[in-house]
Amino acid sequence: MLFYDDVKKLFPETSGIHLPGLAFLVVSNSTKMGMEKGLYVPFGGEINLLESIDLGAIASLWPKNKKVPSFVPNHFPLFMVEDVYKAYIDLLENYTQNYNQEKWEIMTKFIFNSESERNQTTDVTLNDSNNGKGGE
Repeated sequence: MLFYDDVKKLFPETSGIHLPGLAFLVVSNSTKMGMEKGLYVPFGGEINLLESIDLGAIASLWPKNKKVPSFVPNHFPLFMVEDVYKAYIDLLENYTQNYNQEKWEIMTKFIFNSESERNQTTDVTLNDSNNGKGGE
């Protein structure tokens, strides 16, 4: 499970309320599906922060060079990043390196939606062959 504190460690510059202990069930750049307890990652052809909030997103990555829209509630955390796509990749890599399904009953789903990869879902699980040890 991905937590607010995990994201904050990677991206310490934030806006909005700090919510330690908050868990994200999904990380996605798509507003074509529900995002209950989701972390919205606005990149690609479709960027719609308001719709992501309506669909259940509870936080978002946000480009440092863009103004935060006035409709964003104060209780909605934004993690300010230089490059949203790179931040998404960094977050996914960090998650796969540090978590495994045996540790958590529920895993966070990372969903990437683009024109060429429509509705592709990545269930993050680790291969057991390294027994949870780091790379050599």
